[in-house]
Amino acid sequence: MPSPNLLLHIPHSSRLVPPKERAQLAPDDQTLGLELLRMTDAFTDELFAPTPLESARVVFPVSRLVCDVERFPDDADEPMALRGMGAVHVKTTDGQPLREHLTVAERARLIDTWYRPHHQRLTDAVDQLVADQGSCIIVDCHSFSSRPLPHEPDQDPGRPDICIGTDSWHTPAQLRDELVAAVSARGFSVLVDRPFAGALVPAKQHHRELSVQAIMIEVNRRLYMDEATGERLPGFSEVRQAVSEMLAVAGRYPH
Repeated sequence: MPSPNLLLHIPHSSRLVPPKERAQLAPDDQTLGLELLRMTDAFTDELFAPTPLESARVVFPVSRLVCDVERFPDDADEPMALRGMGAVHVKTTDGQPLREHLTVAERARLIDTWYRPHHQRLTDAVDQLVADQGSCIIVDCHSFSSRPLPHEPDQDPGRPDICIGTDSWHTPAQLRDELVAAVSARGFSVLVDRPFAGALVPAKQHHRELSVQAIMIEVNRRLYMDEATGERLPGFSEVRQAVSEMLAVAGRYPH
């Protein structure tokens, strides 16, 4: 068996909004609950179960409504900031206010409290894995709504079961193709970089370290959960097994 060099990044699995952060959010509890249901990659910390090929995982502990660590920290660099959904969201999925009076100081506090420490943990984990194993494969772990949410750029209703996201510099074509083949062999529909594209790599290594490779795996929520209630479907364990097989493909990639 190859030495474990997978690093799982799980940024959006939490629904937790600490009381101090809840006070900054405009919606009432019922509206906020619906927004959390839409925006949380529910159960991805369980769906992407540990495997022998995993060396480490970095899980963001609070909701992306507190701070979205998959965005660029500077709104000038982040396309979704134009929709009010940069690293600190100010709009909901349907364009209503999430934060009504976000000050420069409050935004800086959120970035310093949540964003920068998370990315430092991720960067350190990548550095350690490269030092120990000579290489690292980051698997960016997500799920997505079966129907396009209003804020999403891709509004095509024909969504696949699995989306594989790539980075032109950090995703080897062979790894991408082997994952697509494995997903298809399992009977799932699959698209590359649709409806979501990219694969996160820390800024320190981004487009600098060829020893750091990355791929994103996104699972359609209709496969494993009731999107109206947030409850697991009876087939949850089967989907988790299929995800483990995808991780095995990534973990066996030559390094």
